[in-house]
Formats: sequence, structure tokens, C-alpha cells
Amino acid sequence: MNTNDQFQSAVSAYEGVKAAKAALKEESKSICEEIAKAKDELSWLQTSYLPLQDVKEGLIQILFLGSRNYEMEQIRPAISGLATNTAWSTGTPVEEFGKPLKYTTIENALSGKLGDYPACQILTPNKSRFDDRVFLAVLFKVIEPTIRNIMEKMLPEDFGYNHITPSQIGPGLEERRQMIQAIKAKIQTLEENKGAIAGKLSALGE
Repeated sequence: MNTNDQFQSAVSAYEGVKAAKAALKEESKSICEEIAKAKDELSWLQTSYLPLQDVKEGLIQILFLGSRNYEMEQIRPAISGLATNTAWSTGTPVEEFGKPLKYTTIENALSGKLGDYPACQILTPNKSRFDDRVFLAVLFKVIEPTIRNIMEKMLPEDFGYNHITPSQIGPGLEERRQMIQAIKAKIQTLEENKGAIAGKLSALGE
């Protein structure tokens, strides 16, 4: 190959690299625009308001979570304390703390020798006033229809819907959760594609 042919080959290769770089940059730009659009959509989904029925359902879920947490944080430990001798204020030898109740302890409690308050104080332990979560924890399935019925009779204004416009209301709770997950997955894929393009550009000396 003579010098002229080598030069033409080099020019062709250079033009090919330039064209490849331009195409990759254009593709990267397009992906960046998609990412920005997806992030805007994700931001709107995360900050826009829910339909009224979904707010009601969300409130039910919050109350149920409170009942479950209260059961785990208060009632179960209180029952455990009663069962392992740590809840009694008098009449239990120190060496029995942490061990299961004995027959004599139960009999003494039933006969009134230990008093019934320590044994009964498992729903609102260490509290002088009632905590509504106790009712949710023990009677949630009974109370739930009543709460739902009360909310159905309330006005949208009672939930603050008079302070927003319809355009500020997005998809429902479950649909929104699915959409957010899908968008996050899409953004991750786009970011990976963007990274792959950046690697190609780097290999081409960009």
C-alpha cells in the first residue's frame, strides 16, 4: 500500500471514529433526556396527592401498623414479664426473676395474696391513662368496620381535599407503588446504558 492509500485509510478510519463518537454522544444525550423525564415522573408520583379512597385506606394501614407495633412493643413484653416473674411488685424471690411462674405463684395471685393489678396491667403497662392502640391491638378487626364507617360519613374537606386541586392528585396507593418500582428499574437500566456508552467513548479517546 502506497503512502496515499495509507493516508486515505487513516482518513476513513478517523472519519469512522468521529461518526461513531457522534452517534454515541447522541445516544447518550437521548438517554440522559429519558432519565431526566423518568426522574421528573418519579418525583411527581412521590409528591402528588392520593385519591380520597386511598387516603382512607392509608389511614387504616397506619392504624393497623400502630396496633401491630403496640402489640410487639408493649403487650407481648408485658405478658412475658408477667410469665417470667419480673412484672410482680412484691412476693417474688429475686432468684425467680426471668424464670417461668411456679404453681405457688399462680395460686397466690388467684387467692389475692399478690394483688391483681400487676397481673392485669399488660395492655397499658407503665401507663396511668388508656392508649387507644391497646384497643387496636386487641380488637382491631372489631373496630375496623366502625372506623371505616366513620370515615365514609366524613367529607373530603375533613381530609384536607379542599386545599388542593384535582391536578395535584395522582394514581392510587397500590398502583403508585408499582409505578414507582417500574420507574426506578427503568432509571437503573438507563443509567447502566449511559455508563456503557461512556465506556465506549472513553475507549475511542473521548
